[in-house]
Amino acid sequence: MGKFTNRNIAKCAARMGQCFSSTYATVEVSSGQVNMHLPDIKRNGYDFSDGIGKITPDLAMEVAQKLKLDLNPPCAYQIRYAGCKGVVACWPEEGDRIRLSLRSSMTKFFSHHTTLEICSWTRFQPGFLNRQIITLLSTLGVPDEVFWGMQNSMVSKLDKVLVDTDAAFEVVISSCGEQGHTPAIMLSAGFKPQTEPHLRGMLTCVRASQLWGLREKSRIFIHSGRWLMGVLDELGVLEQGQCFIQVSNPSLQNCFLKHGSRFAETKKNFEVIKGLVVIAKNPCLHPGDVRILEAVDAPGLHHLYDCLVFPQKGERPHTNEASGSDLDGDLYFVTWEEALIPPSKKSSQPMQYDPDKPRELHRPVTHKDIIEFFSKNMVNEHLGSICNAHVVHSDLSEHGASDEKCIHLAELAAIAVDFPKTGKIVSMPAQLKPQLYPDFMGKEEFQSYKSNKILGRLYRHIKDAYDEDVSKSSELNFGASDINYDADLEITGSADYIADAWAKKCSYDGQLIGLLKQYKVKREEEVVTGQIWSMPKYVSKKLGDLKEKLGHSYGSLRKEFRQLFENMDSDCEQLNEDEKNKLYERKASAWYQVTYHPEWVQKTLEFQKPDGNEGVVMLSFAWIAADYLARIKVKHQGTENLDFAKPVNSLVRYLADRI
Repeated sequence: MGKFTNRNIAKCAARMGQCFSSTYATVEVSSGQVNMHLPDIKRNGYDFSDGIGKITPDLAMEVAQKLKLDLNPPCAYQIRYAGCKGVVACWPEEGDRIRLSLRSSMTKFFSHHTTLEICSWTRFQPGFLNRQIITLLSTLGVPDEVFWGMQNSMVSKLDKVLVDTDAAFEVVISSCGEQGHTPAIMLSAGFKPQTEPHLRGMLTCVRASQLWGLREKSRIFIHSGRWLMGVLDELGVLEQGQCFIQVSNPSLQNCFLKHGSRFAETKKNFEVIKGLVVIAKNPCLHPGDVRILEAVDAPGLHHLYDCLVFPQKGERPHTNEASGSDLDGDLYFVTWEEALIPPSKKSSQPMQYDPDKPRELHRPVTHKDIIEFFSKNMVNEHLGSICNAHVVHSDLSEHGASDEKCIHLAELAAIAVDFPKTGKIVSMPAQLKPQLYPDFMGKEEFQSYKSNKILGRLYRHIKDAYDEDVSKSSELNFGASDINYDADLEITGSADYIADAWAKKCSYDGQLIGLLKQYKVKREEEVVTGQIWSMPKYVSKKLGDLKEKLGHSYGSLRKEFRQLFENMDSDCEQLNEDEKNKLYERKASAWYQVTYHPEWVQKTLEFQKPDGNEGVVMLSFAWIAADYLARIKVKHQGTENLDFAKPVNSLVRYLADRI
């Protein structure tokens, strides 16, 4: 693992835990190619570059190739390398053969491990509000009608997804991130939810999950917003109070490309944001955690996209002002929606996030110390109860999150967040412990009251629609009689691939069923779309972590079978691109047939009997090759009488000249 010399028990335990992060091993980077001493930028007792380093474009591309992201490569990665952790952003090579530059703030322990491991990367991540952000924006003067109108608009579109392909396409392409690629491709190729069961299942899950998010967390989709990884302006061109934001906008062409298609081409669909923006990082409880910055254009930063570039200038880092965060991988909510900018157009005074000095032993940390610390940590996990108390007191007070009790709770939450680093325990004062809870918190075991503030109004407006929708969604499991077979997708030459397709489907279905059972998720469409809503309530405390792990697991499974789909015999390597595409179409047709044809559906049901999964037909296997099935469908139905101006028809427009 490495050499752990830190004498603070909390930090030593965290350093060991660093070795067990969920990561993707990519490329070896020898120590001679690494600068471990990139200077930190420190001023006024703050580290403006805490957790951020640099990576050269060629190494970044090698990493992207390993992750199969090279057709649309990220510009920054959250990494683990030789005992270091943090983020590295792309910057040009300086001619010294150094490919990776890390700062001392990134070094956590000593290790000889030289594989560059990746935790996450910059990408399109849709923006959603949540209760904490709404509470703070409301406290800062954003009118209730703004949130009310945004939720109504979102629900109106969700209500149309099963009957209106234009509305469905807009929802999946703009608010579902990369998991929305498959339904977006299917909709744009002309498949209809009324006749295509897997598409209907995915759209039903999207609707149920987003309604669940509205009811449980007030997750309101913001079109002019994103979740972005923070990085540093290494050039020093941004002034205090400024930031640089360049976002990718969802387009079906890029979605087609990211799906894995061999016949798509990259189109840089970027937009530089200019003007006032709101940024925040969870947890955010103090009114000063919401920062209002000016987004400016900076040509020297145009190689950075889908990230939030902070200045290195100023009295205090804006990252630290926003919930005491840093640049080691934190995600920030960002919106440039004018209606969400507080009337003052200025940030409130930020809270002072100065953690206590960590307690250190006068001897090396032992395993017994760490075990005792871990036990104490489990007993003293108070962050959740502090955040809940903050919700209650901000709802009860006419001053919202500016109430004295809320400010005190925000200070306690900051200490609780730092517990894994400092080991300092925080407890909830008796006078701040809620005696009753607002109805929108769903605390059925406690006395509750009807909240008259915006969160209560939003909750009650969505509750009935959500309950009705979930009962319908939970019943939507497809039996043999529900599977419509689309003969358009059966093409000449596909019979040669049927036997291989069946073997792979059996393997894929078995592994996917295993994931559904392991994570107690009801339907495959939840996993495929990432729109998970059916996990039992008793696991909700770690719901986010479980969803992330499930997403990683399914992502690996899908990537494995996409690779199997793309594998071809060595004698086929000499084929030109058009010939290869025709071969893949035949293969995709075979994958569709063993999934949908009545004879193969019956075989699937018989195959499942020994495992006790009788009666449910799994359909996602076929759509691992959604891009090639889309080509077949478009060829068959033609392009006559289509309105190419509609976004939902953009795939047909794109493919018309290519097939």
